[in-house]
Parts: sequence; C-alpha cells; structure tokens
Amino acid sequence: MSKTLNKFLKESGYFAVKLQYLKTKHYSLEAKINGISGKFILDTGASNSCICASLENNFNIISKETIEKASSATSEISNTKISKNNTIQIGKWENKINLISFNMNHINQVLGEKKIDSIEGILGADILKKSKAILDYKSNKLYLKL
Repeated sequence: MSKTLNKFLKESGYFAVKLQYLKTKHYSLEAKINGISGKFILDTGASNSCICASLENNFNIISKETIEKASSATSEISNTKISKNNTIQIGKWENKINLISFNMNHINQVLGEKKIDSIEGILGADILKKSKAILDYKSNKLYLKL
C-alpha cells in the first residue's frame, strides 16, 4: 500500500495549513505577525512578504523609509517602508522576517468588489523558501517544515 502525500510529508517533518481558495483564484491563510493574527494572501510570485502600511501599529511594526520600490502585476508602488526582524508564525512554524509595508487599499478594494474580506498583507517567496514550503493544489494545503 502506498503512502499518501500527507502521511509522507508528516513523517518528513512537515505539517499542513489549510488554505482558503478565493474567488480571485488566490489563496489566503491566517498568520501571526509579532503575535497578532491577520489574514494574508499567499503569493508565490511576490519576492518579499508585505504588510498594509495603515496596519503597522496593529502589528507592532517599526519601519523605516526605503528607496526600494515594490511592484505588482498592475503597477509600481513607490511609497514603501521596510521593517526588519519581525516574528511570523504560521501554525506551528515560526521564524523572523523582514516586511515591506505599503498602502494596500487598491488590493482590498478589488477584494471588496468581489465580496471578499480585506487582507492585512501578503506572504511571499521569502516565507515559502524559509519554511521549505510545499503547496498542494489538489488539497488546498500548504506544508511547512518544522
């Protein structure tokens, strides 16, 4: 009898986080930044994880202006800040990350038009790489290595 993917990954030190599949064809998940829970889009194409600038205080984030610019599929975002050495927790997995903050009103406006709750930020490839993540599209689960 062959092992299921779930059983194989659990035996290999991974645990699963259930993802919510949105009408926009994105995935969302709950995560904690500096101990505060929030809803985040999982974006495999985003190089860095980001937080909505208006929520910095909610997540106890201290950021500094940066000359770096962020970009999305639709535009370049010039007013960005960076916050270093934040704690992120997704299920049992925890680590330190840097966060880029910018105004996410345009993202939340599109989500609102589709009757989807707003998000606090975006989790990108930096998190996926650190956690040795495996995304199982069939079961809508994200596996993270402990």
